[in-house]
Amino acid sequence: MNKLFRVIMPVILWFSVSTSPAFAMNLYDLNDKLSKEEINETIEKAIQTINMSYLFPEKSRLIEKALQRSAANESFDGTNDWYSLMKKMNTVIKHASEDIYLEVVESNHPLVIEQQPIEAAAFKRNMFNIGHVEILSDNIGYFNLKRFAQNPQAEHEVFQALQLLSDVDALIVDLRNSDGHSITLAHYIMSFFVHENTKLSAISYDKHSKTKTLKALATGGNEKFKQEFPLYILTSAFVANAGEFISYTLKHLDKAVIVGEETMGVAYIVQIQKINNYLSVSVPIAISNHPTTASHWEGVGVTPDVNIAQELALDYAHNMAKQYLNRFNN
Repeated sequence: MNKLFRVIMPVILWFSVSTSPAFAMNLYDLNDKLSKEEINETIEKAIQTINMSYLFPEKSRLIEKALQRSAANESFDGTNDWYSLMKKMNTVIKHASEDIYLEVVESNHPLVIEQQPIEAAAFKRNMFNIGHVEILSDNIGYFNLKRFAQNPQAEHEVFQALQLLSDVDALIVDLRNSDGHSITLAHYIMSFFVHENTKLSAISYDKHSKTKTLKALATGGNEKFKQEFPLYILTSAFVANAGEFISYTLKHLDKAVIVGEETMGVAYIVQIQKINNYLSVSVPIAISNHPTTASHWEGVGVTPDVNIAQELALDYAHNMAKQYLNRFNN
């Protein structure tokens, strides 16, 4: 089920749009009419964008030829609105690339009509979604993260949440319902549980010609979290990208036990790049590889250490933690 969901709902990484207006309107309607010159210009700009940024240059060449061939064969003639152009371009691109992440999408240009005041505390909860922080029985911490927000304030909220749990003897991190796409926040969170400068990932980018090594940060967090500390991460079939990044990385560094369901399997870092005021291109620009496995979770997901229905995962992990701690207390 999760792989089907993954196919019909590609996930965008390293790109987030946050807005708080009560009402918004798109300035540019995809039903607007367009000229043949605009069609040709849009196709050319899409080709340039894909050629410049797409992780797979061999596929870029196939896409370029396919779009140019379709234009020469007058396949786009009769297209008189932006929505139809988007659909036709995606048909050509998908056929040439067989890539579910590469697609033409609508550019987002909201016009704020009305802004409603939001209480500061409620805004933080809605924006950064620290779902729940609690100390369970046997001094086992529980940290529920619902959103990987691309905002420095989110790091502050995570820091404060983990500070509240600084004296626990084990920790459960619940990612079962997490969304959001911030690799930056995932990087920050992982740095609480491994020593500074530990290699977390080798990110391949610039058409696989360059690699950036991602290392653990100096977070100023609890030092005991970085030792032989019992850490459990809860997953579901709907966990993707940033949640998978944490789960896969800490699992293969032998820092966490994964409890729950196999995740979606979305490892590509995708960026939205604007063509014009109507259309943009969603382009895979990089992928993360684990320093130990030299691989990633794309297409296969993160396999849990304990495969169990997500609704049972919390109780199971709590019991695992208690059993682990009881070994040292008896």
